[in-house]
Amino acid sequence: MTEIKKIFVCSTEQSGDNISSNILKKIKNNNNFIVDGVGGSKSAKYFRKKYLDISEFKAMGIVEVLLSLSKYIKIINFLSKEIISNKYDLLITIDSPDFNYQLAKKIRKKNFKNKIIHIVAPSVWAWRRGRARKFANIYDEIFTLFKFENEFFNKFGLKTTFIGHPVYHISSVNNQVDKKYIAFLPGSREKEIKQLFDYYELAYKILSKDKTKEFHIFIPTLPHLEKLINIKTNHWKIKTIVTTDPKKIEDYFNEVYVSVTCSGTASIEIAKRMIPQLVIYKFNIFTSIIGKFFVKVKYANLINVFSNRMIIPELTNFNLTKKKFTNEFELLINNEKRNHEQLFQIKESVKYFENNKSPYDLCVNRIMELI
Repeated sequence: MTEIKKIFVCSTEQSGDNISSNILKKIKNNNNFIVDGVGGSKSAKYFRKKYLDISEFKAMGIVEVLLSLSKYIKIINFLSKEIISNKYDLLITIDSPDFNYQLAKKIRKKNFKNKIIHIVAPSVWAWRRGRARKFANIYDEIFTLFKFENEFFNKFGLKTTFIGHPVYHISSVNNQVDKKYIAFLPGSREKEIKQLFDYYELAYKILSKDKTKEFHIFIPTLPHLEKLINIKTNHWKIKTIVTTDPKKIEDYFNEVYVSVTCSGTASIEIAKRMIPQLVIYKFNIFTSIIGKFFVKVKYANLINVFSNRMIIPELTNFNLTKKKFTNEFELLINNEKRNHEQLFQIKESVKYFENNKSPYDLCVNRIMELI
């Protein structure tokens, strides 16, 4: 009889849950595996047991994490105890490098001898390069989204596998003619939405005053955030679609003219869809101050980072003011020439993000070899 292998997966944010669910979907029919873990609604359908939901993980920056430290220590103690007592054959951590590193470190201290792999490398090229050495001391292997990241970990003896970015699976939409929707992507955490929604409210007011165009608003979101967004938009007079349905989300994206995007994975996905966008983000003021001293890159959006120039307009932290946002948003909805130039330059930058094979297939193949 074939031995049943047990896998524990830990993804604490939406981008990680997307990766987790697509990997687990590909191994779901293999009766030789049992999968438990932490994740969102997408990966939960493949778990035998779900320990925690991503909605439990609300912190973003340095200060926010410190304020939630006691909570996360309790979670790490709980999960490490479960992982050890259930004798999992493989631990897979996805993104959220600070939390997941501490979890992996804890179970290593408890004498866990089986394989631990991490998917989505921490951005050691941007700041805190010492994390590469720390990861090498704990993990057996790391799967990277960008090929240049491998060298940062290889030099400390950590095996790396370049899988490429999940935008590989997103189709481009080139035709911008007669598109009526403005996409608002306010983030995948409750804290992000609360911190940024004043700017989406401002964008709504600008659209309401412009009688020359009849734009609608489209807000794709997650089940645990849908109620909050509906409350914040229930007074809007412009037609507004708020949906969590993946099929509807894809259909509406085909009708999007431009997007105001919370920086992160979403902004890369919007770029791959060839939709002009404005990126916004804001950390806690103390996190922003600390970041100015330690972050080694000039931009927040990865396309701008890798190109070393402002291809996609971005307003972050102290630069995100109502006056600057108003100016940039009005340019976004009115200056087609500027938008076309953004898309032209994005085409040259997508090469940084993709492998020539599905990242999910590469993950599954390697996981099968490891286990």
